[in-house]
Amino acid sequence: MVRVGSAAAMQNPDPSSLPDLTDAQIQKLLSTAWERIKKLIEGMDLANEYYGEGGCDRETWNQICDGLSREAMGLMMVLSGPAHPYMAKDCERAVRVTAGVTPREGGMREALLQQVAKGLLKSVLTAGQHHMVEPEEWPDLLPEAVLGAVRSAKRIKSDPTMANLRDSGFPA
Repeated sequence: MVRVGSAAAMQNPDPSSLPDLTDAQIQKLLSTAWERIKKLIEGMDLANEYYGEGGCDRETWNQICDGLSREAMGLMMVLSGPAHPYMAKDCERAVRVTAGVTPREGGMREALLQQVAKGLLKSVLTAGQHHMVEPEEWPDLLPEAVLGAVRSAKRIKSDPTMANLRDSGFPA
């Protein structure tokens, strides 16, 4: 298995060695971030409206807060991208090596599971950096733990998209 933080897995150079962003990169960053921010504003407007109408239902608040937190996580990922331009590819490689099979070889279920695992691994590493834990400081088995959690997650297994795929079942 390739360790996420090992030299073999990570391409993250010294941040001071990265080139400045181009105008196109900055425009894409700003527009993508703004789209996330607009969704957060819409969600907050919805929450305020629901509250103003006396809404107290826990399930509704759970859904509102879940939607807001997902958008906030997405915003965090967008904004962390320029500082860590190789992280997505590093996470993809670490998950693929850990899986022992490429998405093409494993079929659609495997491709989707690896995609979810890559995103989760990137989220863990990004949150870790926010809390001053660098990728190379995580345990060697982090990609294996993340992929294992994704493969065994009941909600993922019961998702209608996964249930409708016709290729082989979930890996052991």
